[in-house]
Formats: sequence, C-alpha cells, structure tokens
Amino acid sequence: MLYRDTFLLLVILAGLLAGPISANAQADKAERKPGEVVEVEIAKDVKMKFCWIPPGEAQLGSPKAERDEVLKLILPAESEEARGKYKTKGFWLGMYPVTQKEWSAVMGKNPSWFVPTREVVKKAVITDTSRFPVEEVSWDDCDKLIDKLNVSVKAPAALGKGKFRLPHENEWEYAARGGKGNKQPFYFGNELNGMQANCRGTEPYGTETKGPFLGRTTEVGKYEEAAPHPWGLCDMAGNVGQWCKNKYDDKEEGFLSRDHYVLRGGGCLLDPKDCRSAHRGYLSADYRRNYIGCRVCFRLDD
Repeated sequence: MLYRDTFLLLVILAGLLAGPISANAQADKAERKPGEVVEVEIAKDVKMKFCWIPPGEAQLGSPKAERDEVLKLILPAESEEARGKYKTKGFWLGMYPVTQKEWSAVMGKNPSWFVPTREVVKKAVITDTSRFPVEEVSWDDCDKLIDKLNVSVKAPAALGKGKFRLPHENEWEYAARGGKGNKQPFYFGNELNGMQANCRGTEPYGTETKGPFLGRTTEVGKYEEAAPHPWGLCDMAGNVGQWCKNKYDDKEEGFLSRDHYVLRGGGCLLDPKDCRSAHRGYLSADYRRNYIGCRVCFRLDD
C-alpha cells in the first residue's frame, strides 16, 4: 500500500511539473523578437548566426502586374493563385548564406569557384574569400552538410528543440519578404539595379538607371546597410541562389520533377528580375554552378 501511494504521489508531482515546463516553453517562443540573433558553434571557433523568423501568415507568389512586368507573359508557377498563403509558428533561418569558411569547417574542403586565385577576384584586390558564400555546391552536397550538422552540432538551448535543414521554399519566401507583403518584388521596394544587392545591375528592374555588375560573389552582408532587412537577414536577393528543401512542383502545368529542386534568391550573375522574392528556379539535385549556394534553417519541433 505504501509503495502504491508513493508511486501515485510521484505521478501527480510529475504532472504538476509538466504543465509549467510546457507553458514556459510556449512563453519563451512567444517572447522571441523578430530578427533576434543566436550564434551556433558548428565547428571549433566557427559560428553560424541564425535570425528568428516570427509567427505569421502571408500571401506568397507575385501579383499579375509583377509577372507581366517581368516577361510580358503570365508565369503560372509563381502566381498568387498557385502559391497560396503560408502560415508559420516561427522558425530560425541563417542570417547569411553558408560561407566558404563555414562549409570548409564542416565538410573539410572549399569547392567554391570565387577564391583569391581567380582573376575576377584578384582584380578586386581581394585576398580572403572566407566570408564569401560557398558556391559550386549541389542540392545533394547541401543535404550532406545538413546531415553532418545534425550529427555533430549540439543546438544551444536558445534555439529550442528542433533540427537543421534546408528551408522549404515557402519558409524562404515568407522570410525574404520580412512582413512587407507581396505587393512589392523585394523587401526593400520595387527597384533593383545592383545597388541594393549583388546581381547583374546593368539589366535593372523597376528603374531605367543601370547599376554595377561585379561578375562575382561578395562578402555576405555587404549590402546590409544599403538594404536592411526587417528581420536581420542578408543576401536574400542576389549574391548566390539558394537551394530549398522541396522539389519543384508546378500544379498549373501539371509538372512535378522527380529530381529537380527549387532555387530561390537569384544570384550574382543573374538579372534583377530573377532575384525577386517570388521567382522560382529549379535544377537537378546534382547540378553545380558558381552562383548557387545554400542557407541553413533550424525548424522547431511542433
């Protein structure tokens, strides 16, 4: 009898403790501020920064007027009707695309094309590209990076309980827009000519004024002052295109590729129209190019 009573008492105490812990966890999540930054050590003396993307709901895709402006025809794959709305409880997203230093620290080598020995980099008198985004990485390569992060990195308590992964394109677009809605092509407005982000500025979008075309990647965060993001993210337009977790699915055209994954963000060699928040690119999982990289998401357990 004594044993049973003691056991019941322990069960009751456990139940009482479980309530406050769960409530505190919810409170901690609610108290996070949009753009709050947490640093995660992914290798010895190498830290990756994550920004808190707050809970909310937003319309994805581009209005018809934007699509008409781009190619003078309807792009079903990025229409508002095809993309729908996205709702989230909040998640963490890398402040920057993965850098050459971060990739090397985890994967053991740097596959990037834009390194100090390349002529276009040497001409700019750049001797250190460790903070340039990694490129020449396929979706398969990035998937291996994610696997290693989940095995070798202990997420700090400040992040919460969850896993590293590539962002789904809906998460990516929601984060890229920064709560500004989809009535403007970029979180920073309606124009892009290479002054607000690293792209082919000689083919401007939303303006007649031509801007710079560097023909290479740049240090992550270089355009932070010129075009500050509401939630602290950098390089969501231009610099490198970023692989997403999901495969390309165009319901309007009845197309679902078995091995083509979505790319978002454009890149340093692409036109500004391809750097719009709504633009959807796709390539095979083994494709590598010097304007394609990735960004890490930390998705909380529901």
